[in-house]
Amino acid sequence: MKKFFTILIVIILIIIATVTYNYNSYKTKVLRTQKQNKEYETLAEGEILGTSLITIINKAVDSNEKNNIKKDDKNKYIENDTTSIKIEVKFLEAENIIPMENIQKLGSEQFIKNYAVMNFKCIKKEYHSKTNNIKYMLFEQISY
Repeated sequence: MKKFFTILIVIILIIIATVTYNYNSYKTKVLRTQKQNKEYETLAEGEILGTSLITIINKAVDSNEKNNIKKDDKNKYIENDTTSIKIEVKFLEAENIIPMENIQKLGSEQFIKNYAVMNFKCIKKEYHSKTNNIKYMLFEQISY
């Protein structure tokens, strides 16, 4: 009888430990997502300068690289359903929308040289449905 209660207590402790571990893992994941989204949203709040935009682009490229997001044959990141980030920019002098990979390819220094003091605004944000991480941001140039 004593052995039965000991086994029962051990099983209950294992269940409690498992539930606690899973809850803490979930909470950590949610906090990490909130922190990452807040970083992007804070940088993209209201009107921003080109210097802030290139920071967001560099951050997105770095995040895609850290998360091993694959590229297609045109060297564009392939969207996944959890961690990929895509940034696009609509410039006043161009009719089409430019993906972040094209801006990155030309170089941060060139972008800063041409657009450092120009104003941009985030006009669209999308989130991954599985993780609630930011997956897409569209910026539009609003002044020369």
